[in-house]
Amino acid sequence: MFLFSKARLLGALLLVAFLTGCVSLPPQQSYNKQSNQNIKKVVVLQMRETEPGVFIMNNPGGSFGLIGGLIAEADLAAKRKKLRETLSNANVDYVASFKSQLTLAMEKRGYVLVWPETTVETSKTPRTANSVRKSYKAVTDADAQLDVNFGFIGYAAAGASKNAPYRPTGTVVAQLVSADGKTKLFTDTIIYHNVFNVQGAITLAPGEGHTYPNFSDVEAAGPDAANGLKLAVEALADKLAEQL
Repeated sequence: MFLFSKARLLGALLLVAFLTGCVSLPPQQSYNKQSNQNIKKVVVLQMRETEPGVFIMNNPGGSFGLIGGLIAEADLAAKRKKLRETLSNANVDYVASFKSQLTLAMEKRGYVLVWPETTVETSKTPRTANSVRKSYKAVTDADAQLDVNFGFIGYAAAGASKNAPYRPTGTVVAQLVSADGKTKLFTDTIIYHNVFNVQGAITLAPGEGHTYPNFSDVEAAGPDAANGLKLAVEALADKLAEQL
């Protein structure tokens, strides 16, 4: 049990490193729409599997070494379980919401998105530390390929006090490559509620309608809290479409 918890803690620490910018963001590359007017049909690649999470940026448990970290991780694990139950009970599928909103937003900009039969991958794909693929295969039935993945999705707080409330939070890393997979056309990171203070990302401020002083308030809000996360992923989808 100790070894499992230690592994979970290591994973949490690596997540902190990425989200706080200790690990570099992908090189940001704006999309040149003028030079790519022929791109209209885009294949969306299978997304990396993610689970809704709960995160406290300045978790006091982290100040007490390994034991404190393990206690903090156990607390977060319990909160994650409750959040996932809340989403399930409210029938909120954040991946489906993102897919639907991105398809609609891209259609308004003149694109047709072609999604895989299974949106989320069932087997591991070699990826960089930033979640995008290390390499791409050529496609023949589209003009380009979109590799888009969630980094973190869930509820996050800047600290453990009531002055650092929980808010819907999400990070998306997206990369557009040519149909032959050889040329990178666009890459960016978009963050809803940048509690992680990541520099160089496109950021979206969360609405005040889904702000909870304690995690127990997230639980009590139930469907309303679940809807807050749905609105967050839809905002991420809209912002991504704006870049293209």
